[in-house]
Amino acid sequence: MKKVKRRTYAILSLVLATFAFLTIFLFRLAADGEAWVTFPTNQNIFRNGNLAVGAIYDRNELPLAVPGEQGLEFNSNVSIRRATMHVVGDNRGRIGTGALVAYAGELVGYNLITGTYSFGGGGNTIQLTIDAELSRVAYQALDGRRGAVVLMNYETGEILTAVSTPTYDPINPPTFDPDDPAFEGVYINRALSAAFVPGSVFKIVTAAAAMDTFADAMTREYVCNGYVIIDGNRVTCLGNHGRIRMTEAMGVSCNPFFAQLAVDLGGTQMRQYTDRFGLLRSHNLDGISTAAGNFVAADPGSAALAWSGVGQSENLINPLSMTRFLGAIARGGTPIEPRLVERISGGFLPGGNRTRTGDQILPPSVANQLNTLLRETAINYYGNAFPGLAVAGKTGTAEVADGRPHSWFVGFLDDPHNPIAFAVIIENGGFGLAGAGAVANTVLQAAVQR
Repeated sequence: MKKVKRRTYAILSLVLATFAFLTIFLFRLAADGEAWVTFPTNQNIFRNGNLAVGAIYDRNELPLAVPGEQGLEFNSNVSIRRATMHVVGDNRGRIGTGALVAYAGELVGYNLITGTYSFGGGGNTIQLTIDAELSRVAYQALDGRRGAVVLMNYETGEILTAVSTPTYDPINPPTFDPDDPAFEGVYINRALSAAFVPGSVFKIVTAAAAMDTFADAMTREYVCNGYVIIDGNRVTCLGNHGRIRMTEAMGVSCNPFFAQLAVDLGGTQMRQYTDRFGLLRSHNLDGISTAAGNFVAADPGSAALAWSGVGQSENLINPLSMTRFLGAIARGGTPIEPRLVERISGGFLPGGNRTRTGDQILPPSVANQLNTLLRETAINYYGNAFPGLAVAGKTGTAEVADGRPHSWFVGFLDDPHNPIAFAVIIENGGFGLAGAGAVANTVLQAAVQR
């Protein structure tokens, strides 16, 4: 009897252990199965260390990475390969934001039931929202300078281009010298995975917060004597504007006006608005996380708060997040969530393939007021910099500690036939209109012709 009892306990222990191991295995399979099957040693889907199944196309069905004899083969045009490298990836898996890494499971057709089995054995096809030819134009307009160009359809959320430089040819990666500034941050997608000092483009944020807070925001006056003293410190300006109101202050980019406006708003309220506008948090771009921004709610009445109102101090903004914010202004205060993937054949589409509307960030009346303000700024203060384009936007010249200022230009086309929001940044690119503004014009002119 004792022997039977011991055997019963032994069998029961074995059953429980088997159940426990099976539970752990199934949990790990659900959590890590995709990573297991897409590991480069899996010869069923890799050839010579390169993914050999699945295909990636742009919005116009131009091939970006398709199966070949040695694995995936990239587009035949070297400029397109370089321009789309941070979105597509390379043949060594070094780019985390690239579709080859971010959507490896979808490319090979992995699922929990059939693994990587597919009838044709070729995996799935992914069509991205980006325009490869437009990306080439953006890449060439940057002309070897470090920076990023983002264009988004603000009615559908489609990312039309997200170019980041420096870049390289994904089929012929160079040997990098870590001390060579030409390759600084080459693996970083500056459009999605970096945040920069915004400079004067942040004045749009300060203006939006003020319009939503103060009934007299558009008629409120401040004095600019070429500077203003705040908390014993000078906030300087490139001009001496005297008594000035919002419309002129935005056009001439008057630092004292927006510095005093930020002080009146207060640091806590400024941070709350910056967060509400989606500029502080990371966004989910079809499974790819974007860089979060930064805004420190400085002490009331402090010089740090004043400088943050003009986009300096410790402010940091991601280009895609800024594009999303400008798109929300263009469409009456409600953003459309950005998306990168148009469709995946036979597979699960991260984030869904439908347009997704975000939470309202501004009342329509305030958004429309901002729309008019930015449109008038472009018309009255930027001359013929954007011929034939209904640009509403703002330049930015962001002072940085390590050299020439960053050059920004952000905005949107107030054009129902071309609903495009955009952000351009050139690191150490000098003044905004001459640097980033010229790049924006080149890319936008190409975009409206596509």
